[in-house]
Amino acid sequence: MLSYLSDRLVGATLAILNLLAPVEVRVQKDLVYAPGSPHRADVYRPAADGPRPMVVFLYGGGWRYGTKDAFAYVGAALARRGFVTVIPDYRHFPTAGLSDILSDSAAAVSWAIANAGAFGADPHRVVVAGHSSGAWAAAMLGLDGTWLEQAGSSPVALSGIVGLSGPYAVSALTDPLDKAVFAGSDPALQPINHAAGGHPAMLLLTGAADLDVKPSGTVALADRLRAAQNDPEMHIYPGLGHAQVAWSISFPFSLQAPVADDIARFVDGAPPGR
Repeated sequence: MLSYLSDRLVGATLAILNLLAPVEVRVQKDLVYAPGSPHRADVYRPAADGPRPMVVFLYGGGWRYGTKDAFAYVGAALARRGFVTVIPDYRHFPTAGLSDILSDSAAAVSWAIANAGAFGADPHRVVVAGHSSGAWAAAMLGLDGTWLEQAGSSPVALSGIVGLSGPYAVSALTDPLDKAVFAGSDPALQPINHAAGGHPAMLLLTGAADLDVKPSGTVALADRLRAAQNDPEMHIYPGLGHAQVAWSISFPFSLQAPVADDIARFVDGAPPGR
């Protein structure tokens, strides 16, 4: 019962935060970043004018579900921190494959970079962040140039990558439905297989109590990157579960761990893209 009540309370709090988001910051809804549905994005802008760093946030949902509207609290929280924040929708499995999801994500990022100035953002200070399957997409865009290059951009244009609770290898997944998304897929669709070479700055965040995506996967990617002469920053938050890492971007959940502080410091300090 306590767990049920807790879940209900969290859900109600997130719903209120999502409703308040347009009141707290300037929001532009349903902007078209590519032809067809559901290629729409919401842009959250700080009250003060720019140019500001930009964060493109890719939400999670096991590749199978999710909407940008459910993460308005993330857009508002990051905008309050002074970052122009873009949250795009994208196609989902099984009507879309992993390559389609990456193509959509890359198109949204390329569009955001091209239009950064119109939103009061600095096009050379664009960070791609994501939670869960969104962290998988963010890492793939930063580590494998294929996807952004197809969309007319490049990883070198990025200031950095932030992955929250990311499944960077299939071995980190615990849910059979999540694993099924990768059945028969190319190993090149796992970020951990692209650690070699130079990459944008990377911040990897996860919860020690994550039962959905094992924290060992984040550690494995960090180790692989360091072995390839890259230098990712990593934080493992004691007591945080899978969803709690994303919730902690916004108040009052930010009281349980410095997730938002760590992201803000990284975005502010990340080197500009080219």
